[in-house]
Amino acid sequence: GELLRSDKDDSYTESKSDGQERGTSRPRPSWTDEIQYETLTIGEFPLAGKPTTFYETAFYHVASKTLIVTDALAKISIDPPPLNSPANLLLISKRSTDDELPDDTPQARQVGWEKTALLVSYFFPEHEELDPERGSKGVVTWTDGWHDNFQALSNRLLVPPVVRTLLYRQNPEGVRRWVDRVVTRW
Repeated sequence: GELLRSDKDDSYTESKSDGQERGTSRPRPSWTDEIQYETLTIGEFPLAGKPTTFYETAFYHVASKTLIVTDALAKISIDPPPLNSPANLLLISKRSTDDELPDDTPQARQVGWEKTALLVSYFFPEHEELDPERGSKGVVTWTDGWHDNFQALSNRLLVPPVVRTLLYRQNPEGVRRWVDRVVTRW
């Protein structure tokens, strides 16, 4: 089924797989005069051995007319966001997991950011491969071409590939209806 939540009324409507709908009374959050929302139930997935339901919610701040989404859309900046840990960026910037940490330079941090963005977007991005000679030891190597992939991914608005592939494919019609509700409402 698909759970459709909206601040427009005081109820939740659950669309069952048989097409029947049922509402359940729930108190409306106190902030809905200021921030409106639409929620989609994406699907149920096993997480740590138990079924877990994933949701996606779009928020709309009325006063500023700002649409707020989290995983539904992303714009990956070209430069590393300031809150990224330099140590983590340097760890990811290595060509191989077997290599020594590079010196802490702006260029090494940039490389770390670009590879981090690819990892978060794809989990197993192209050009991150088991090392042919040391793969049995778990050594991973970044091959040529990863920077071009980052350039194609960055600085534009997109549905993150991992979200599109793992989550939205579970319920494409529900996602379409949710997007339609968000677009027509705000």
